[in-house]
Amino acid sequence: MSQNFEMKINPLPAKTWNWLHMNGTVLKEEIITERGTVKADRPETVTETECRMENLIKPETQIETAEDCAQKKRNLSQIKTGMGTEMDAFADAGSLEWQVFTSKSGKKESQPLRLTFSYQDKSRTMNRIGIHMLPDSELTVVMDFTSEKETEGTAAIQTKIYAEENAVLHLIQVQRLGSKMTFLDDFGADCEKNARVETIQLVLGGKDTYLGNRTALRGESSDLESDIGYLLGGESRLDMNLEAVHTGKKTNSRMDAAGVLSGKAVKIFRGTIDFQKGCAGSVGNEKEDVLLLDDTIVNQTIPLILCNEEDVEGNHGATIGKLDEELLLYLESRGISEEAVYAMMAQARIDSICHKISDEEMKKKVQEYLEGEREE
Repeated sequence: MSQNFEMKINPLPAKTWNWLHMNGTVLKEEIITERGTVKADRPETVTETECRMENLIKPETQIETAEDCAQKKRNLSQIKTGMGTEMDAFADAGSLEWQVFTSKSGKKESQPLRLTFSYQDKSRTMNRIGIHMLPDSELTVVMDFTSEKETEGTAAIQTKIYAEENAVLHLIQVQRLGSKMTFLDDFGADCEKNARVETIQLVLGGKDTYLGNRTALRGESSDLESDIGYLLGGESRLDMNLEAVHTGKKTNSRMDAAGVLSGKAVKIFRGTIDFQKGCAGSVGNEKEDVLLLDDTIVNQTIPLILCNEEDVEGNHGATIGKLDEELLLYLESRGISEEAVYAMMAQARIDSICHKISDEEMKKKVQEYLEGEREE
């Protein structure tokens, strides 16, 4: 017998007025106990283990003592995510094992770790992925979420990353799900000294997408670069919560979101830069750029800067625009239909982010998907 679970996800770290309905989102979902199908294509230098939460990071006794490891390494269960602690509780209730991928210390891997998630109609699945970046390592991880166009169901992914000193992770997530799918994408990362995490997340399909992204910049001079792109049409919904938490000195963060809304789409963007005591010399930037193609959409944006340290620099901004009427008339006079113009403008927004994808195979898949959508 299925069991319902009510949770509040994507909570703002500092509450705003309740009447705005942006402090978080309440969801009621059946507990998910089935793990989704994932194909892992990994380089030889990357190891894979399956384990419960309490055993996520095991001491490397061949390198150092267990006591040393216990002091240096954080259990992934302690890493907070963008969707919040209630998402952790929801995932724990399903008793799903984690897949943990570990890079090789000192190795800058040229081949990506590819994780392909394929969802069937009426399925309800969840995956939990841990990525442990050992010191001085570098790795690209490509996560591709796919289904048939008319597929319906629920899919959830929780990704936790621990980046040790001088580690560099490039994470690419592309969501190309069916028009009736609900997708929950929960992400959290902790960065040690000089560690760097770069994320690119594209939301191109699905009906309701909930996205949480939180990175804790704990070590001195650690760095976050985050790019999000989205195309929302029909009655689709995107609910986002992005957080950059600056704890270490001289840390840097950049969070950019760009997208297009049409039809009766709904988008909520929460973006927070949190300067905590002791993060002197840190810089944080967040920006959103939205193109509105119809008057029937709902667009909500709330950027926050929380500051408990004097010697910091924080910047935020949002640009909301509509297609210029004169430009539209000019293009139509050249024989280009209004629908084609909208499609061109939408693809241009995504292309600006797609160009940042270092993996040519994934970049080609995105371009082919967009071309297919434009032809329909």
